[in-house]
Amino acid sequence: MSEPIDIKTKKTIDSPTQNNFLKSQVLEQLELNILSHWDTWGKFQQSWTSRAYLTFKDLDKYVILIYLIRNNWDSLSSKFQFLSMDEFYDLENITIDKINLIQISTELNIPKETIRRKVNELQDANILKRVGKVIVFNRKGILTQKPNDTIDFLSNFIWKKAKMLEGQDWFGKPLTKDEIKNFIKKYFTLVWLRFFKMQIPFLTRHRFVFGDLETWIIWGNIALSHQYYLSKAAEENLISLPITLKSYYSNVKEVKVKRGINASSIADISKIPRATVIRKLRWLEKNNIVKKNKNLEYHMKKGGILNKKISENFLINQQSVAEFLADFFDLMKNSKFRI
Repeated sequence: MSEPIDIKTKKTIDSPTQNNFLKSQVLEQLELNILSHWDTWGKFQQSWTSRAYLTFKDLDKYVILIYLIRNNWDSLSSKFQFLSMDEFYDLENITIDKINLIQISTELNIPKETIRRKVNELQDANILKRVGKVIVFNRKGILTQKPNDTIDFLSNFIWKKAKMLEGQDWFGKPLTKDEIKNFIKKYFTLVWLRFFKMQIPFLTRHRFVFGDLETWIIWGNIALSHQYYLSKAAEENLISLPITLKSYYSNVKEVKVKRGINASSIADISKIPRATVIRKLRWLEKNNIVKKNKNLEYHMKKGGILNKKISENFLINQQSVAEFLADFFDLMKNSKFRI
């Protein structure tokens, strides 16, 4: 039987291959390199979310947008089709059939009426057009979420994980940053579909814990400050026990922090208005997961119900990251796709 091909591009679509990269193997290496791994992961998310927020100054709206775009790529994949980055962003429009607001609400953990309102706002902004249960994105809508900078950030993140894994016999030959970036651009809808299948649930889990994504981002900047001091403590051999995936979050919370981070710095980094940052910080204080010192700098706080949920999320998220990386390296190294 001949292999399926993309009718539009005449490129052979790869048939599934045996998975030579196991999530468990990748996860084990993430744990062994937990401090450097989480530093790169945290900074990647910090860069991604600040740019996503600036698109509409409304992260829920942006997540709804990428969820809808992801459905288009899912449809392409189910038909054994893919598009390069240039091919996708040259399209004049894309159509997404059978949109169910209840399904979107359930998957994104956003109330149905909020979904409806934000989709209507996207329509008013000429990002998309609703025709019954069909959504059509025009050129403006397609280009709104073009990852001009993010493709560099994601390529760099994957490359650093490749450097981490290249010492393992099962990983094979090293990969360069340019090879990774060129692969992503050539097989864009395949790779970005996998990225969104990791990223959207990742954001949804945090939204569930913090109530909204802006609050999570603000808390995340405080957590990254603690991560910096934890790395410093490890360098100075001040950590007595090995840091594992299960103990990582406790270590981050409890590390001695010389300086916290103030509301103005969080606003500058996150791009969220300072007044909003202050309001969200009060919520975090009220829920006993951050505290403020006499210099008006914020630190993480031990205890609290939310900290337990955040810790649980952390473990799920790292499983998800390991699965994404194993899937990506499998696609790049073990499939018939080539740069």
